[in-house]
Amino acid sequence: MFITKAELADARRALLAAPPRNRRPADAIDFKIRPISEDWRLVHRMPSYKTATCNAAYIWRDSDVEDRFGPMPAAFAERRCELRGAGLLLPANAPLWATEGYRIWQDADEAAFATGDPTAVSAWHVMAQIPESVSPTHWHWMFRGFLERELSSKGAAVAWAVHALEGCNGDWLVSPHGHAIVTARRWKTGARKGERHPAWIASSEQQRRLGVAWRRRCATTRLMAQAGFRWSTLPILS
Repeated sequence: MFITKAELADARRALLAAPPRNRRPADAIDFKIRPISEDWRLVHRMPSYKTATCNAAYIWRDSDVEDRFGPMPAAFAERRCELRGAGLLLPANAPLWATEGYRIWQDADEAAFATGDPTAVSAWHVMAQIPESVSPTHWHWMFRGFLERELSSKGAAVAWAVHALEGCNGDWLVSPHGHAIVTARRWKTGARKGERHPAWIASSEQQRRLGVAWRRRCATTRLMAQAGFRWSTLPILS
């Protein structure tokens, strides 16, 4: 069952009510999922970008693309210093065309727009805190492996990026975190292309389980690092 409009409204209220990071428990791992649609707004906060194309460009720090609202802000590329890794994850049987630029995200936006409903979700924007205690050496294994295990291995297309920026004194100017844009719609060519998919974090329960899985991944990564594992020898889905 898909997440409902009422649940989206609850998500807005929950985000507004969430305590600031400096008021959360020290060991709390921040994990959020927000819908990408024309109608998504947060009171007293910057609105979510309206299209999957724009969200993918934002996390990839790419200003050289347009969506139906116009070109991306130059500020996207100006913040490329924060980019610590990025890519596109697809299932093993993905067609070659799926790797072409922003095609998957543009198709999802067109499908959502064609519904005539401004609340129609084209994709999901996942934001996951990476604990500062985890070494940068492990970030890609940790985040990409999580996304492959939980999403792309189940058929979803996922644009991902890791952002962080360290100051000259060793403090984090931008704390380590990962972004993922996950298509909410069937993206392969066929009669059902563009339809909402019921298994790609489409319900509140699926989103809750994904958050639990990420926090478990964080705990496992810390334990493996403490045990002295050699990360280069581990498969991405371990």
